[in-house]
Amino acid sequence: MSAVREQAPNAGWVGGSNAGWVGGSNAARRTRPVGRLRPPVAAGGRPDVTRETLVGETDNREFPAREFTDDDARWRAVLRRDRRADGAFCYSVLTTGTYSRPSCGSRHARRANTVFFPDPAAAERAGFRPCRRCRPDQTGADAHVEAVIRSCRLMEAPGEIPSLGELAAAAGFSRFHFHRVFTVLTGVTPKAYATACRAERLRQAIPRTRTITEAIYEAGFNSSGNFYALAQRLLGMTPTAFKNSGRGMDIHYAFADCELGPLLVGTTAAGVCAALFGPDTEALLRRLRGRFAQSALTAADLGLGRRLAVTLGGAAPPAEGRAIPRDIRRRALGERLRAELPAA
Repeated sequence: MSAVREQAPNAGWVGGSNAGWVGGSNAARRTRPVGRLRPPVAAGGRPDVTRETLVGETDNREFPAREFTDDDARWRAVLRRDRRADGAFCYSVLTTGTYSRPSCGSRHARRANTVFFPDPAAAERAGFRPCRRCRPDQTGADAHVEAVIRSCRLMEAPGEIPSLGELAAAAGFSRFHFHRVFTVLTGVTPKAYATACRAERLRQAIPRTRTITEAIYEAGFNSSGNFYALAQRLLGMTPTAFKNSGRGMDIHYAFADCELGPLLVGTTAAGVCAALFGPDTEALLRRLRGRFAQSALTAADLGLGRRLAVTLGGAAPPAEGRAIPRDIRRRALGERLRAELPAA
């Protein structure tokens, strides 16, 4: 075992700032509602969707509701899944008994079965229930947060990680809009979060498998060539060194305080090898020592601590992002640290 050079747990402590794709359910099940839903009817036998003034604004608050003041304009907005129309009106489908946002990614119904309402409350008064895909009864921020959470859970699940297009479609968003929302709320791209999930699986697989090859495929890599191209960045060392508890590695560590709790970051010449959260510095150091018992641990100089504090200062999520579960935010922050912190 290599000598372990350690300083007191608080050595290297840096008080950082307090600041710091998608999956989702399938489209709403196509089931007929109990009874026969009938929209409000005006003179002439046609659905009366103009008896209330359309109110509300789109997410960007740049396109007034008056742009969608007749059925033809609303139907065109639905056909092109125009996100600008979200908040200006919602539409219901008689055959499914659901109502949706204009931008909903569900398959379009026939025009004859589509009825428009000024808002979710009006649709629900007529007996329709909210679409389980686009969640039109939630605010835009709530829907975005839920879409991000569901997409993260899909990426964390065993098996092949969904593509960006699959995650966006499942969330009912365009690829561009999903990518933007996910990145804003988590601080990393969907691809980066998928990488973090794969790295986590790899760190769990290596110690319990007999060979590195077994760990490669258990972690979801399609070939050893793809794996070895990424391994050192994902692990901060070779897979063999990781399996042997960091044997022969020099690991420098530093502490920081962030809104997700006390944080320890360990780095090697190859990059970040650990980003650990815990109740206090002593517990974090014990975890690092347990993971890399065969390495030489050294408290980092102030340079790493300062770089860590700067990175954390730029990683603060918007207010909506704080509604995302802590485990997702910690995983995303760990991946951001791996990407932005230089090697020891």
